[in-house]
Amino acid sequence: MEDDLTRSESKVPLQAELFPDMVTEYNDGRDELNLAEFPISAIGSRSDPNIKTLRFEDRFFDKSAGAMVDRKLIVTASDEYGLPTTADDEVLLGLLQISRLQKFESPTVAFTPYQLLRILGWSVSTYNYRRIREAINRWVGVTLYYDNAWRDKKTGQWVEAKFHFIEFVEFYKQGNESVFAPDGASVIKWNDLIFRNFCEGNLKTLDFHLYRALESGIAKRLFRFLDKRFYHRKRLVFALEVFACDKIGLTRPIKVSTSGKTTVDVAQIKRRLLPAIKELEEQKFIFAKDPEDRFTKDPAGVWQVHFERYIESDERQPQQPVLEIAVEDVGLLEGRLIGHGVTNAQARRLVSEYDDERIEQQLDALEFLLAKGGEGAPQNRAGWLVKGITENYGPPRGFKSRAQIAHEAQEKAERAKAKEEARRKKQEQEEAKKASEAERYAADEKKVETYLASLTDKEREKLEADALKDSPLAMGRTGSPFRRALIHSHILELLSKLTDSTD
Repeated sequence: MEDDLTRSESKVPLQAELFPDMVTEYNDGRDELNLAEFPISAIGSRSDPNIKTLRFEDRFFDKSAGAMVDRKLIVTASDEYGLPTTADDEVLLGLLQISRLQKFESPTVAFTPYQLLRILGWSVSTYNYRRIREAINRWVGVTLYYDNAWRDKKTGQWVEAKFHFIEFVEFYKQGNESVFAPDGASVIKWNDLIFRNFCEGNLKTLDFHLYRALESGIAKRLFRFLDKRFYHRKRLVFALEVFACDKIGLTRPIKVSTSGKTTVDVAQIKRRLLPAIKELEEQKFIFAKDPEDRFTKDPAGVWQVHFERYIESDERQPQQPVLEIAVEDVGLLEGRLIGHGVTNAQARRLVSEYDDERIEQQLDALEFLLAKGGEGAPQNRAGWLVKGITENYGPPRGFKSRAQIAHEAQEKAERAKAKEEARRKKQEQEEAKKASEAERYAADEKKVETYLASLTDKEREKLEADALKDSPLAMGRTGSPFRRALIHSHILELLSKLTDSTD
């Protein structure tokens, strides 16, 4: 492969024929809107071989549908190649640019590694050629499960979609003819669903010059997501945990308090985000802010993160309203309230005036009654919620809150853990006992063999006779384990007496 790739490096006429719109430095890029919305790869240069699945989800109010939408994306990897990394995400984005340069004429795209390297700004090297091949191998093995999280350009709806980005790949090999591409080119074929979105214009501009200038994978992911959201507003605020973990792709860091309660480690999230944010500030993509202004708490105690797009002007336009992007930017409880028909203003007031546990209990009680059905199910969900929270309704008959269910599940898990720990300790003790007995037996065997070796034949015969005289069943059974055991026991007893007398 390396020889083949090196050969393609020198085929400049081929490059010009395949990619007539290629320029010295590719800057005018494009990004598919769904790919900018949720992360599709692990953050970092390599993925954990023990992790084969990524999960991202959020909840927001879809104005076109007039309802709350729960969105979820699951990314699964093949056992052989694992989850895609930040570099793999770049390769996929580079293939999109090549497809665009070919005017989206076909889902089958001819390319060379050299072309990809030029677009991505990577150095021409055997190492990077290998990275490209490995990245494409990983994408072939990746399956994506979009649950109400894939925006179909044609219908404008959030749909359920399950597919591979790349359906087919053929790497160029010297001397092998291909029916899909000219000599010297490799081929990939886009899945029909994503290619249809390409053709229907579900794309946004992407400054590839700025994108290539960013060093960290987190910064590149930040740039793509924020660049999409800045299309409507120049100032944005997001709920920090949802933003960092479900939009950027950071792993949720968990900390355990002295009381045993687990919470998300917000300080660690900030530490991981800040260097990437600094990159975007230095590239004049966003205005610089002090950490205390970048990260704030809302009245409900939910941590938020703030961004303002950099404008080449002294006029900051402070009168522009901040876009709080539906539910995901103001917290889960507020979003659940809105989803049941409570107005935005009422939801914000309730979250600011009452504690989370109280609101969550009433939400869980309502959803319990709705699931149960019958006469007890409220017809006016919003009215029931507002009154239930303000008056603190008692729990319905048979109701268990999420906190109770979680507590019971935790207790069950702890009991199972304790049982398993007790079983493990017992097993360890038994194994230690067996090992000790085996060691002791081996030592005794050695003593016996040493003692027997020190005796003459007559002495040995007499000793055996003395050992067996009280056990007539063993007489004449030469070589039997029973007979041997008696002799060995007799010798050990003699050795013990000799030791006692010496002492």
